[in-house]
Amino acid sequence: MRIGVLAVAALALAACGAKPAFAAEESMDKMWGEAAGKSGAERSDRAALFRDGNYGMFIHWGLYSHLGGQWKGKTFYGIGEWIMRQMKIPQAEYMAIAKEFNPTSFDAREIARLAKSAGMRWIIITSKHHDGFAMFKSAHPFNIVDATPFGRDPMKELAAACKEAGLGFGFYYSHNQDWTAPGASNGPARNADGTPATFERYFREKCHPQVKEICTGYGPLDFIWFDTPGKIPKELVMELADLVRTTQPNALLGSRIGHGLGDYISKGDMEVPPRNIEGLWETCDTTNDSWAYAWYDRNWKDAKEILRRLVSTVGRGGSYLLNVGPDGQGRVPAQAVKYLERAGEWIRRHPRVVYAAGPSPWGHALPWGDVTTQGNILSLVVFDWPAEGRLLLPGLRTDIAEASIVADDQTLAVQWSRRGTWTELRLPAGMPERPASVVEVKLTGTTDVDQTPGVYPNVATTLPVEFADVTDAEKDTHRWMEKFGEWKHVTQVGRWKPSGKATWTVDVADAGDYRLEMIYRGDGRLVWAIETDEGETLQNQQAAASLYHAYPFGLLTFRAPGKRTITVSLVDGNRDQASLESIRLSPVE
Repeated sequence: MRIGVLAVAALALAACGAKPAFAAEESMDKMWGEAAGKSGAERSDRAALFRDGNYGMFIHWGLYSHLGGQWKGKTFYGIGEWIMRQMKIPQAEYMAIAKEFNPTSFDAREIARLAKSAGMRWIIITSKHHDGFAMFKSAHPFNIVDATPFGRDPMKELAAACKEAGLGFGFYYSHNQDWTAPGASNGPARNADGTPATFERYFREKCHPQVKEICTGYGPLDFIWFDTPGKIPKELVMELADLVRTTQPNALLGSRIGHGLGDYISKGDMEVPPRNIEGLWETCDTTNDSWAYAWYDRNWKDAKEILRRLVSTVGRGGSYLLNVGPDGQGRVPAQAVKYLERAGEWIRRHPRVVYAAGPSPWGHALPWGDVTTQGNILSLVVFDWPAEGRLLLPGLRTDIAEASIVADDQTLAVQWSRRGTWTELRLPAGMPERPASVVEVKLTGTTDVDQTPGVYPNVATTLPVEFADVTDAEKDTHRWMEKFGEWKHVTQVGRWKPSGKATWTVDVADAGDYRLEMIYRGDGRLVWAIETDEGETLQNQQAAASLYHAYPFGLLTFRAPGKRTITVSLVDGNRDQASLESIRLSPVE
């Protein structure tokens, strides 16, 4: 979707099937935009839709959708909106595609209906992506009304449809990159008359006027979503921000406008953070792997995966912006529609989980699912039903007033008990609702939770290094692409010194044997040692893979429940290449 050119060189490593292209992430952080400034938006009325709606639709649709990932019989196996640059399509040939672009099946009301049926509260659509083609009527001639046989302004139609449906509406606009505009980032270096092109001229003749067009021609807007600011001068970003604030005073600006001038933070593509984040923020994700339509991409997220990622984003304190990519005719692919609507059916049964919901008091996901909150009511969203229906909560200090399962318009009372620092809820043996069941827990007072990760006796527990204390090794977060634009994220520990350690403090519910696996990548054979504060040890050698893989290490015994520590160290092997992502403990029956 939105990739900085500085990252492209590093992709060759990933494309060769070797190792994740970890060298790209610093550049990408800058291309995605600095953290939002303190605009006071968080508590303002104009932020209410974003703050309480928590779920929106992103749409990537443009001239590239007509190609659908294919050019002259060859397929580009990467995100569809980058096909011009990645397949090196000459500018004149790409611009000529507009003569063929006639999306007669586009139905703005149907897209608005889908968003509402999916449970989404707003739509943000690409008015102009990096290819420079405007999907609205513009004074610049490279636009869908003047350059195509379609001859209509679909942005005006969608703005009206969203207003009619009671949905918020906003525009994406690529302000820095424009591959067909001389002087823009990654655009032609010379003007049509052969003179050197400048960014200033591009900004004055195309960027600023088009932003004014979308801000003044489509009624009240809720969002203006800029992208990949790169090295755009701060004074020009300030001009755009002032233009938006003047013409659309109720619109929110995302952080990707650049220079910290946004109202909220937009995290990296496809990134659901592992721990809670304060303030206004979003993660943008897509229903498959590509953002724009690609003929081959059928890796659709099903309803369970959509809900898991939505609930985890809300549980971390953020909003979820989920993308669809209509095809060249303007149709959202049928399988994306199916799973979005199935997820929407679930949301309608459990609106409290998503809308006006706050973050989990545990600060992270739990092995069986996740938690969102409204006041002193916890919504426990269970995706993986625990064995024998024993749902365990570590570290909940506040007493429970009542608990119940809400399913099929019925409420089933739930019994609970205390077991040391753990609370056990006794649920039916079988899962009452799919793809997730909801247990509502009303507390007697303000929620108080010890956030120490738990080790569960009836479900596997994954302990990411995000929650480990690390000494004499380096813990950081990396991003890479499985293929072009398909972003993956990992917090890992690497560059181990001989004395390097990663230590987790955990709360063990039950003593007993647990099968331990380590998830890591590396080079050659690695020898790891695992030790607990009770003196239990494991040590083993395993081959390492270039991608993250789970390796079994043996049985680890906890002799007593309660607070324990688990320490991992690298005994032997290539210390610079060993990258530890997490450990996993599974109870042994």
